[in-house]
Amino acid sequence: MDRRKIVGRIGLQRKVYHICYLLVGPFVRRIYHFEAKPCRLKSRTFLALGNHTQNLDPALMVIGLRSHMRFVATDSLTRGVAGFFLNNLFGLIPREKGAKGDAVIRLIEENLKEGISVGMFPEGNRSWDGETEFISRRTARLAKESGVSLVTYRFTGGYLLRPRWAATRRKGPMRGELVNEYTPEQLAAKTEEEVYAAICRDLYVNAYEEQARHGDKYVGKKLAEGLQYAAYLCPSCHRFGTVRTEGNSISCECGMNTVYNSEGRFEGGNIPFSNLMEWNRFQKQWTHDNASVLAKSTSEPIFGDGGFNLSVVEGKTVVETSPDAEVSMYGDRIEIMFGGTRIVRKISEITGFGTALSASMYFNCGTTRYRLVATRRVSTLKYYAVWRALSGREYR
Repeated sequence: MDRRKIVGRIGLQRKVYHICYLLVGPFVRRIYHFEAKPCRLKSRTFLALGNHTQNLDPALMVIGLRSHMRFVATDSLTRGVAGFFLNNLFGLIPREKGAKGDAVIRLIEENLKEGISVGMFPEGNRSWDGETEFISRRTARLAKESGVSLVTYRFTGGYLLRPRWAATRRKGPMRGELVNEYTPEQLAAKTEEEVYAAICRDLYVNAYEEQARHGDKYVGKKLAEGLQYAAYLCPSCHRFGTVRTEGNSISCECGMNTVYNSEGRFEGGNIPFSNLMEWNRFQKQWTHDNASVLAKSTSEPIFGDGGFNLSVVEGKTVVETSPDAEVSMYGDRIEIMFGGTRIVRKISEITGFGTALSASMYFNCGTTRYRLVATRRVSTLKYYAVWRALSGREYR
């Protein structure tokens, strides 16, 4: 594409952003009960980083910063008819989940050099438990080498408004604020480790501390339903996939039980945690500590589930393989069964693994990607957690 067309497209995208800000912005703010702390950026071109709590966080960041930027987004949003419009009207920067980030970093740098600001959420996924997820150290290197300002923007309240695992939305406040704007000179004066520490500090949120600080309530129906997507290990019997939810209640057939309240906390019952963040820390640590025991489970699966939509991706070719596949996790492999076909992939073959939304997971074996979407309430997160433990990868 020649220079004039590039400039024309950027101009179109800026106009689209402005129109959306004026016409769609008030509607989005009302849906999310969103309040943005007023701010004014000094930099014309910048790399904006935010913590990730809601699917529409990019729109909320634009509302908060009142600036045009292109966002890094999962590559699935850039395909098909929807992708055609999103690419042309908003200029998405595609990122393939589970793949190395070299290509997307190159695209980010190209946009910044053209004077186009870029927004991204370095966690890569929405928080499962209300605490900011792991941020790659490569983010700090990108910020230092970009040659532009670094903007950090923090959302609070968004997680409890609609947890990633939840079946229903609650009513309650969500806030956004500019934390820091670091100039290129300030970034150059810091080491990469210092920039990384600043990013992690600026974007860190503990949803329960924020809730307690403001005394917020997140009122709704069926507050606990869907929590088993995130709570994959019972703290009492230490079995995978046995947690059940109904209404506001959480239980396991072993007798463990509690109630999820409008503060996002557990109330009553016999659970040893006050919130999901504490539960998630426990199950991550337990899985890590018991990795050697789990690895010995090669004749019987550690756990398994049926009812997955399976797609196999080779390059840009997507084959919808089965609407009812079964998945089993063993100590040395993952097996997928459908219609008499059996796919076996060793843990050592899997080069990347991740989860999407609440009920989807994917893993890569070289150039082949397997995408699985659960059609019932089962935790895909447990597959990711156990894969990390079995492959010796840190998970915190």
